[in-house]
This record gives sequence, C-alpha cells and structure tokens, in this order.
Amino acid sequence: TYRLTGLASDQDQQQIGEKAKRYSIAPSFTWRPDDKTSFTFLSSFLNEPYAGWFGYLPKQGTVSSGAGGKLPTSFSDGEPDYDKISRTQKIIGYAFEHALNDNWTVRQNLRYSQIDMDYKAIYGSSISTADPSVLTRGAAKMKEHLNSFEVDTQAQNKFNTANVEHTMLLGIDYRRVRNDIWHAYGSASNLNLVNPQYGNTDVQYYSYSSEVDHQQQTGLYIQDQAEWERWVLTLGGRYDWSKTDSVNRLSNNSVSKQNDNEFTWRGGLNYLFDNGISPYLSYSESFLPTSGTDYAGKTFQASRAKQYEAGIKYIPDAGLISASIALYQLTKSKNLSTDPEHVFYSLQNGEVRSRGIELETKAALTSNIDILGSYAYTDAKYTKDESYQGNRPSEVPKHMASLWGDYTFHETALSGLTVGIGSRYSSSTYGDSANSFKVKPYTIWNAVIKYDLARFNLPGSTIGVNVDNLFNKEYVASCWATTACYYGAERQITATATFRF
Repeated sequence: TYRLTGLASDQDQQQIGEKAKRYSIAPSFTWRPDDKTSFTFLSSFLNEPYAGWFGYLPKQGTVSSGAGGKLPTSFSDGEPDYDKISRTQKIIGYAFEHALNDNWTVRQNLRYSQIDMDYKAIYGSSISTADPSVLTRGAAKMKEHLNSFEVDTQAQNKFNTANVEHTMLLGIDYRRVRNDIWHAYGSASNLNLVNPQYGNTDVQYYSYSSEVDHQQQTGLYIQDQAEWERWVLTLGGRYDWSKTDSVNRLSNNSVSKQNDNEFTWRGGLNYLFDNGISPYLSYSESFLPTSGTDYAGKTFQASRAKQYEAGIKYIPDAGLISASIALYQLTKSKNLSTDPEHVFYSLQNGEVRSRGIELETKAALTSNIDILGSYAYTDAKYTKDESYQGNRPSEVPKHMASLWGDYTFHETALSGLTVGIGSRYSSSTYGDSANSFKVKPYTIWNAVIKYDLARFNLPGSTIGVNVDNLFNKEYVASCWATTACYYGAERQITATATFRF
C-alpha cells in the first residue's frame, strides 16, 4: 500500500506586507512480504520560501493604550521589504516490525532529518523613554543547519505467569544531533507608533556569534504491563547517557561541555469495571537533554520532571458517551524561557510546579448531534528560582475551557452535511515572569460546515469551510515580556477539500 499527502499554501499575513508560503509533500508506502512482517517507508519534504511574521509588539498599544491609543491588529514592528524567514526540511525513515512467533515481536523505527533556516528581520526592542510614541528597533540575521539521526530498536514478549498476562518491552534508542548556527545582531531605524512609515531600515550589525552544537543520547529501557482479572499494572524503567557540547568558532573554537546520566521510571495502576469506569493512579519521571547555550555561551543542563496523576475514565461499551477527570502535579526543573534582554537566546530557570484538574467529555446525544467539552484548571508557579520565586510563569492561564457541538443530517436531501459551532475560553495570564502586568481573558468562537462526498462514490472524501474567530474579536493572545506581545488571529475563512482514493 502507498500514501501521498501534499500541501500548497500561499497567504497574506495579518501584519502589513507580511506573507507566508508553504509547499510540502509526504510520500510513504508499506510492504508486507508475509503476515508476520511489515516495512513502512516514511518521508516528508517541506519548503517555506516565506515562513511568516515573527515579530513582537509592545505592551503599550496592545495590552494597554499607548501614545496613540491601541495599535491596529495589522501593525508590524518590522520592515515588509526587508524581513524574510525561509525554511526547508527533509525527513526520511522507516518503521519495521517482524513477529518471530506468537510471543516475540521485534521492531525498529529510524528517522533522519535535515532542517535549514535563513532568517533576516527587524523587530521592536523597546519604547523610547524620551518619546513614548517611538519604538526603537533591533535587527537580526541567522543561518541554521540542523541534522538529526534517531533509531529505536525494541523487542516485545507476551507471556503468562500463573493467572497474570504480561506484555514486556525491552529496547535501546540512540539520538545524534548537530546544529550549525550563525547569528548577527544590530540596530535599525526607529518606528513611529502613531504614524508608522516603512522603508527606512538603516540596519547596522555589530555583534556576531557562530557555533556548532552537538548532542548524543543513548537510552536503555524496559517495561512490563501485567493484567490480572480486571487489574492492570504497568512498570517501566529507563537509563540515559547524554553528551552535549558547543564549539564557539569566534573564540578560538573554545568548547563548552555538559554530560548527564539519569535513571527514570514510571508506574501506573488501573481497574476496569464492567460498566466502563476505570480509576487509575500513575507516576512518571522524565529526563531531557537540552542543546544550545545562553547568551554568555554556557551550555544548558538537562531538564528533569516528575508527575503524579490520579483520575477516572468512563468509556461504556456502547461508545455513545465518554468522560474523564484527572488530578495531577508536575514538577519540572531547568526550564528554558526566552531571554528578555537577548530575545534570540534562552535562559535556564529554576523549578516550576504545576497542579491542576482536567475534565473532558464527549457525547453523541442523538444520531445527529455530537458535543465535546473540556475544562482545565492550572495552578503553576516558580518553586525554586533565584529571580522569580513564587511567581506564576507567563502565558499560563489558570482556567481554560472549550465547548463544541455539531449536527449531521441523515436520510434527507441534506444527507452528509455537517454544521458545527464552538468556543474556547482562556482566563487572564501574566505577561512576564516578573508578574508585572496581566493579559486580559478572552473567548473565541469558531464554526464549520462540511459535506461528506460518500454519496458520490467518494468515501472518506469531504469538502468544507472553517471559520476561526467567527465574530472577528480583537484580543491579545499572550505576552512573555513588556516588549513581546501578540494579537490573536483575526477572522480566518478556510475552504478545504480532502479526497481519499
């Protein structure tokens, strides 16, 4: 069997003069020489001549009124004739599986990827202290070439001990990444926020960096899922070895190194009732090596996390309704956040703890009406951090909710037609890690109308129209610094056509 997916996109951006173009193709095929063996070749190729707008807007004029009131949602802090971000991506790999017998199965997944990015842009850096109607601007250029190779080899064994059914997994994975980065930073002409005039760039570059980052990671893992009557117990462990280094080519090829080794484990227990209710408990740890350096050239330490979770899932055999509730606590250390003083670099913060509850339900009320609803409460704060102790991370709402409903026509002249409408809500968020200001809450409505072409002998094929931000609400989606805010997208109407052969 084979599959071919393609995409072509050409759109004007919300910001003045900005555009985005994207072309991609993803061919794949599966070969099954017998009923015990399968080999799937996977690939994807992406070309983005214009990757869109990547600017920043100041708090004054978006969250609060500026010198000239509020900035229009089409405002750009850059230069349309100067800014250009392009990207290409190539990915090839395979997924292999072979059943040795009724108990043993071996698998291997391999992927090689290459990403090239060329970035050139002018961006807003701060509001002038002498004249609040003036936005001072910086300029940046970047070339990045990234190669990565990943392979995961595992064996699965199914066996019984007494009345317990086991599914055991043993494996080893390996990952290697090389990232070649060149940066240039400088200044650009100021921009008047009240009466912006584009075309005068006056770019002067004065700061450069050139480095090559390497990362290697090897992991050994084992997992056993044991089922006894209605109980399911899952236990797994993993040990990782990682090496990270960064070579500074502008400083006599000086090398910064970071080596990390870590054992992590996970466990879960749940019980399956006849009526579809399944309570569960779980604990998991994670270890994630982080490549790159901060502005001072220091390599990042690996990030570590621990999560506790308890919940109940309800999935009856009829499948007309499902629901879940989960309580969790996630503690993560060595988080990365954007450096507000050097926006193309990251800072490694201390520890962040998130506690919360998540609810989700899906129901087929009738053969025509489906609804989907969700709610999440998140209590997040820095628990160990020299600068932000006790503060709430930016861009993290305390409350989020969504509700969606659709109606599908059957056995009428409109058979195959589906119409749907829904909304999503986000409570206020802090606009920076210092918690110096807040971004207001917002509610956005979306709608869809689509038609199933099965009655025209095209099963699985549809045409439709999606409308995002149905009422064209103007809102600030998020901020992570006083100079880095983002408007939410204006109303977008997208026509879609999907054909399956």
